[in-house]
Amino acid sequence: MRRFPLVPVVVAFGLAGALASAAPTGASTRATRRRCGATAFVANNGSDTVSTIDVKTRTKNPDDIAVGDGPIGVAVTPDGKTAFVANSLSGTVSTIDVKSRTRDPDDIAVGEGPATVTLTPDGKTVFVTNYASGTVSTIDVKTRTKNPADIPVGANPNWVAVTPDGKTALVTNTRAGTVSTIDVKTRTKNPTDIPVGVLPAHVVVTPDGKTAFVNNFGSETLSSIDVKTRTKDPIDIALASALGGFVFTPDGKTAFLANNGSDTVSTIDMNARTKNPGDIAVGASPLEMALTPDGKTAFVSHNNVLDEALPGTVSTIDLKTGTKNSDDIAVGSGSLGVAITPCRR
Repeated sequence: MRRFPLVPVVVAFGLAGALASAAPTGASTRATRRRCGATAFVANNGSDTVSTIDVKTRTKNPDDIAVGDGPIGVAVTPDGKTAFVANSLSGTVSTIDVKSRTRDPDDIAVGEGPATVTLTPDGKTVFVTNYASGTVSTIDVKTRTKNPADIPVGANPNWVAVTPDGKTALVTNTRAGTVSTIDVKTRTKNPTDIPVGVLPAHVVVTPDGKTAFVNNFGSETLSSIDVKTRTKDPIDIALASALGGFVFTPDGKTAFLANNGSDTVSTIDMNARTKNPGDIAVGASPLEMALTPDGKTAFVSHNNVLDEALPGTVSTIDLKTGTKNSDDIAVGSGSLGVAITPCRR
C-alpha cells in the first residue's frame, strides 16, 4: 500500500524545483562549467532515503542517505551546496550537505503533509507546500529556521514555483482546482485564486517569467496563466494520459511531460501549444522530471503505483534525439522527487 497522503500526490510530486526560474524542484539550466559535474538527488518514498547519481557517468552512489518519513519532494539550492527534502509523513524538511552527502541531524518542522520544496532564485528562502494543512511554510536557508506563521492557501496545496524575478510564488491547490499567488517579499497571498482544470498538480513558470503552466491531473490538460495579469488562457492544451511532472528546455520553446498513465514522455511545442504526436516510451509509471545543467538530458523517476516496496528506477532521455537510454538506473524503493545540482567541482 502506498505511503503518500492522497492520490493526486502520487503523480504530482518530485520535480521540484527544477529550473530555478521555471520549475520548483532543483534542476538548473545554467551552462555547465568546465571540469565540473552534477549530481541527481532522488527522494525514495518507500525506503525513507535519498539516492544520489553522478549525472555524467549515470552511476548511483551505493549508499543512500536516510532522511525523514515518507520523502516526496527534493530541491537543491542555486549554489549547489544544500539539498532540501520534504518528508510527507513526519511533517519535516531534511537538509543534506551536497558535497559530503551528510544529513543535518535536526530536521525542520513544517506543516502537515509537506510535499514540494522550492528555492527562491536568490537561494535565500525555501517554500514548502503543506498538502494536508492547506498552507505554505517558508524557511530561511542560512539559519535553517521556519517562519512561525505559515501562509494559508487553497485546499491541498501540491506544488509551488517561484518566478525568475523572485517576486511571486504560485501554488497549485489540488482539491480546490485553483492556483494561489503569493507576494514573496511580504508573504501575502492574493485574496483571489485563479481557477484552472480538475486536480491541478504541478505549476511551472517559463524561463522568461511571463507564463505559468499547470498540469491538471483530473482533466488531462495543461492550463496557462499570464503571470503579470493573473489571467488564464481560456483554451487549455488537451493531452491524453494521467500526467506527471514536466520541464521546459532552457529556451522555453519545448516542454517535456511525463505521462504516468501511458508510460511515456510527451514533447509539447509551447509556441504552437500543440503536443507532438509521437511520445517517447520510458517504462512503467514515470512521475517526475529534471534537466541536467546543460539542458541536454532529462532524468525521469519511476515509481510502481501498486507496490511501494519494489525498487525504483530513473530513466534518462537525450533531448536532442528524443531517445531514452536503454539502461535505467536503479535507486531506492518508491522513487518520486528528482532534482539536479547546478554543478559540482
